Order: sequence, then structure tokens, then C-alpha cells
Amino acid sequence: MRNVAVAGVGMTDVGMFEDSHPFDLGVQAILEALADSRLDRSEIGALFSTKTGYMVDNYMFVHQRMAEYLQIPTRSTAEVDCGGASSLVALRHVAAEIALGRIDAGLVFASHWEFSTKHMIEHHAEEQHILRLANGVYGSYDSRLGVVSPIPYYAMCQQRYMLECEVLPEQVASLPVVLREFAAKNPHAMHKEALTIEGVLSSPVLCPPIRMLESCPLAHGAGAVVLASEEKARQVRDHPVMITGFGEAHDDAHFMPAVADMSRFPAVRRSADEAYSASGVGPDGIDVAEVYGAFAGPELMCYEELGFFERGEAPAAVEAGRTRIGGDVVINTSGGRLSLGHPAFATPLFEVFEITKQLRGEAGLRQVPGAKRGLVQAEHGMINGSVVIIMEED
Repeated sequence: MRNVAVAGVGMTDVGMFEDSHPFDLGVQAILEALADSRLDRSEIGALFSTKTGYMVDNYMFVHQRMAEYLQIPTRSTAEVDCGGASSLVALRHVAAEIALGRIDAGLVFASHWEFSTKHMIEHHAEEQHILRLANGVYGSYDSRLGVVSPIPYYAMCQQRYMLECEVLPEQVASLPVVLREFAAKNPHAMHKEALTIEGVLSSPVLCPPIRMLESCPLAHGAGAVVLASEEKARQVRDHPVMITGFGEAHDDAHFMPAVADMSRFPAVRRSADEAYSASGVGPDGIDVAEVYGAFAGPELMCYEELGFFERGEAPAAVEAGRTRIGGDVVINTSGGRLSLGHPAFATPLFEVFEITKQLRGEAGLRQVPGAKRGLVQAEHGMINGSVVIIMEED
């Protein structure tokens, strides 16, 4: 089996781009990733993508349309759908193709674009089919209740966690403040204005205990990652960023656990353990991490499932600055989903982008000094499935 490197990364800015088209956003990210890889598009042997979004008419066969537009003949191609983890699952498949020797280089891209809330309110009559499709995500029982947002599920799990671990609202609110400090240094981030704990706690309650500033904003954006064999990567870079561990795990649940403990995310723990085992390092060996974290409370819970902190410790650890630069493990230097923005299908590629830049020493004002090993985690459903990869600078 051959070793696999992250050869190139690209991403658009993150925001609400009402007049943009997801295909155009995808082209922008792909061309940036190809330029960063220093490879010619003719060397790309695989092209994988994801769906466009949830509250939108999805464009079919987008990966094949992209191959035609960019004139990239491939040996392997697919559109992957595994919820928010889709693009990281796609990345895993491309890495496997390279490791097996079928191809020397491949590309994954995701372009996420949704109709805005304003559009859905103004045009709900003609968009009923989209509402029904989005509602169907939540299964035959819950969808009958008209669920069109995952927030109630995350609110229930956070309530239980805060009760069991005696977590204070002020501690949860400290996370958006830390993430906003990082986002202020990221030119791609959607929100850069400084936050205070008081400001977070005074923001509107979406579903108790989750407040608006503890929730990811709806956003558009695209990301792309080029993978290559170690041999190919070394032809263009002396010290490529290598993928040293993969882990993937899924609960036997559709969107959220029907009978299991809602305050634990065992799939995250299992996927992390597999990745740590494959790479030969544990959580103590990680310098910088990008964690999916669509909501502040569950993000803190994932820090614990990844092994960075013990059960119930993460809120106080973040409050004490242990996830800032200079702390125990630096987490979400991109600004995280709460401040970078969260175009779900593209988010895992944004995470790979950030860790790659950190390990190359190219992260600018948010650079973690001496970062040599990073972790990326992505999830789907109400965190009932997780993918983790470990990356190292050679």
C-alpha cells in the first residue's frame, strides 16, 4: 500500500452569496487547489464530489459536469452522500484509490449553496418540494412533526450533558468567543467581529439552551483538496503533508440515537481511536485540530470524545484558554463552524485546508508555532457518525 499526501488545497470565502452559482464556486476552489498542488489537471485520476445542499434543488452528476468543463478524464468518479461527513468520506475513497496504485493523484471538491431563509419565506409556495425533502432527513416518525432543522436534537443532547456534568452557560458561551478570535485572523471567515461572553448569552434563544451565537450560520462556499501518492507529491514539494491515519465509525441510528445516551457520541470516540491507532499517536500528540462543531455545546462534547479532555472538562478548559495558541491542544484556528461559517458539504474540506496550511507554516496570524501533526474530524446526523484523519508534515 502506498502512502498518500495532501498535495493541494483550495477554498472560496464563506458567506451568503445570493447571486453566485454552486458550480462557479466549485470551479474557483478546484483551480486554486490544482495551482497549490503544482500538478497538471491531466494528472488527476479521480474526481469525487458531494450533493449541493439541503434547501435547494440539487444539480445531478455535478462531478461529471465538472470533469467535462475542466477536461479531466478520470479512472474513478462518484458523488458521495453521507451527510456532513460526505466530503471526508469521499476523500477517504480517493486516498484508497491512490494507496492501491490505481491512480497517482485525485481530487475531491464540494460546493454548498442553499436558498436563504428569506427566499424560502417569500417563495414557500413554489418550494414545497424542497421543504418536504429537507423534512424527510429526520425519518418517518419525526418528519410527521414537521422538523426542518436539527437544532432541537442538539438542544436535547446539550441539556442532558450540561445537567450531568454541571456545565454553566457561561462556560459554553466562552467557546464562540475563542472561535471568533481565530476567525478575526482568517480572511476567508464569514464573521470576524469580536464577541464577549455577555454578548453571546444575550443573543436570541433558538432552542433552549442553544443561543444564536452558539449556532453555526447558514453559509455558501466551496472547497477542494488534491491528494497524491507520496512519490508524486515529492516531485513538487520537499516536505509534503502526509495522511497517516484514518478512522470511521457510525452508530446503528438513522439521525440520532433512539435508545442510547444522547449526551455521548460513541462514533466520534471509535473513529478517533481507529485513526490514532493507525497513525501511532494519541490525542497528546496532536498539535492542532479542526473539529466539525455545528453548535457550541456538542462541539465541546466532541473535544472530550476525541480524547483531548476528560468527560465534563472541555467547557472549563476552553474557558481557561487551553485550546488557544499556547494551550494544551489548539482547536479550530479557522474560526470553526460558528464563525468561519458552515456550508456543510464543504466544511470537511475547509478543515483539511486549515490543517494543511498549519502544518506547512502558512496560516499567517493564526499560525500555531511548530505545528507538526494535526487532526480533522467530521460528522453526520446528530453526531451519529464520524470520520477522523491524522495529518503530519513530513
